[in-house]
Amino acid sequence: MNTSARVLTLLCVGVLLCFNVTFAQVKLEKQTRVDMTTTGALYMATSTDFPKSIADIDAWRGALTPVNKVNLFGGMYWFVVDVNNFSTHSDWVFDPYGTIMDVIDARLYGADGSSQILETGYQRKLPYSLHYGQNIRLEPNMQYRLLVRIGSPYFASQPGFRVMPQEEYQQHVLWENFLTIGALGAILCLAFYNLFIFASTRDPSLLFYALYLAVTFMGWAWTFHIPTALFNVHELRFHYMWFFLIPITSTLFYLQFLQVAKWSPLLAKLSWGNIILSAILLPSSFFALPYTHTLATLCISIQLTLAIVCGVISWRRGFKAARYFIFAFIFLLIPGLFILPANVGLIPDLLENAELITLLGTTLDGLFLAFALAERIRSLQAERDSSLQRFTQALELANTDSMTKIGNRHAFDEALKTALATSAKIMLMLIDLDGLKRINDQYGHAKGDELLQRFAAALQKLSIPTVSSYRLGGDEFTLIAEQQYEARLRTAINTIELELRQNGFPEFGASVGVAYGSEHQQVSEVFSRADARMYQDKANRKTGRTSATA
Repeated sequence: MNTSARVLTLLCVGVLLCFNVTFAQVKLEKQTRVDMTTTGALYMATSTDFPKSIADIDAWRGALTPVNKVNLFGGMYWFVVDVNNFSTHSDWVFDPYGTIMDVIDARLYGADGSSQILETGYQRKLPYSLHYGQNIRLEPNMQYRLLVRIGSPYFASQPGFRVMPQEEYQQHVLWENFLTIGALGAILCLAFYNLFIFASTRDPSLLFYALYLAVTFMGWAWTFHIPTALFNVHELRFHYMWFFLIPITSTLFYLQFLQVAKWSPLLAKLSWGNIILSAILLPSSFFALPYTHTLATLCISIQLTLAIVCGVISWRRGFKAARYFIFAFIFLLIPGLFILPANVGLIPDLLENAELITLLGTTLDGLFLAFALAERIRSLQAERDSSLQRFTQALELANTDSMTKIGNRHAFDEALKTALATSAKIMLMLIDLDGLKRINDQYGHAKGDELLQRFAAALQKLSIPTVSSYRLGGDEFTLIAEQQYEARLRTAINTIELELRQNGFPEFGASVGVAYGSEHQQVSEVFSRADARMYQDKANRKTGRTSATA
């Protein structure tokens, strides 16, 4: 082709681009992003061949079948759009976004006959980490025609296409990667932390929660191409496997955490049904890849619905930790209301970066589930403390004499057994109150009860180290103390006897018998020895009183 012919061709192409009315043009008038998705035209792709030049595009396009949207179950498509750069900026990025696209091949044809080749997508090395963007050069006041061929076994949602200045796109990628890696890191940290707590508590809720976070981390890591970027792994069949494990582990968690089976066997059965359904459908990730995103969406939708219902009912039944559980799943439900229907084509895509928004919602979900577990642990701890307090009170009552508020016979038996096993220098002092029957008969039992209470109170006020007092029953009391304090105790008992005689009980007396741990090792033998000596003292006191009277 000679020079004149080339000039004529370029003029014809220019006229064609200027007056083409078949589809609208993308006009770049400012240094800012422009979405081309609705401006361009979408076609079925039956061939992978690009037109050789811009002059061949119209004839090539005339043989294509236009479509309104891609089939979510996969396929190959052409996207064609005109781009006019009326700005003064020439460094741009072509960015396919919105869904996983296995292969993206593009050609940018300039009105001056130039051509730029772009190759990106899941199977290709990405110049921008975790993003499909490719640098392009758009000369100011130049017209271009962009042809994009996309192919994928499935589309999680409708793909989008835009152009963005390189500086803006670099900042955009930086922020999105920061949020993505931060969210994934938070999820992974929560998983390991709760697995560590489970190792010490053995609470199944913590184990299922940690597993739920772990598979969630893996699912979103594959969605954002982390294994691809780090290990050069390109395998779409692994992506949705994790999204079948998410409803399984999440359901196991809320069944255990909310104790659903105890208050709603029906909801428990429905939840187990979704676990079984997810497990059955999981192999579709490997053997029915075009349908796996739809099937996983179904399982996750059922799981979210059942989780919310179970959480609300549990909260209404008084389980306070369920309120955090509900808040957690609301953070999943809100983006899910926009994203899950779009995943199966029921509504158009309403969010630009649905995956990142859902990931952030998932991170908040994990955080509030941690709050729910913490609240449950706090509640269980409070219940354990209350139970321990009730047990302590019951134990104290079981070891306390109800009338005198000092130790009873059971407490005495245990204390003496322990004391004898600990030291041989233990002394047992057995005390029998003389005159109690006469007081009951002459003044009534209320007066006798007063005597018992006042004597017990006096024993409790003894300022002698390590002494402990008990009422064995009736008018019998006992003291356990170290042998070195015997003389002080005998003096104290005599003082108590004198005070009670002078203050309303003139006929009161106290007979005392003492036995030592060094004499016997058996509890019964020590007690028998003290009892015998106490009766001997009682007999001596009676003889002494009789002689004095005579």
